[in-house]
Amino acid sequence: MKEITNRSAIIVKPRSPYTEWAKECNDCSVETLEEKLKEKHVYLIEWSYEEEIVDILEPHYLKIFEYELRIWNSHKNEWPQNRTYETFIEWFDIMLCDEIVDLVREKIASETL
Repeated sequence: MKEITNRSAIIVKPRSPYTEWAKECNDCSVETLEEKLKEKHVYLIEWSYEEEIVDILEPHYLKIFEYELRIWNSHKNEWPQNRTYETFIEWFDIMLCDEIVDLVREKIASETL
């Protein structure tokens, strides 16, 4: 077990504006859509002393927002034009995780996006 001391995490879960947009872009069955919309995604960020959520999210929200949009639709011209921080907060529930503990001995595998 290893404590990861140089990272925090942002946990992102879609809210209704995102799910409504995703349904418009949907090509899968209703059951598959509902299952996919229950997914939560975790984004590792640098560990921060910042106490205000806006200070933690501001540098990262656009990358997260665009990744979440790309999951459903790779055509940027079909994405919402207003991708501001305020829109991001309306479209997603956000939870910050202060401490990350790796319970697996194997090295973390990753891909560059």
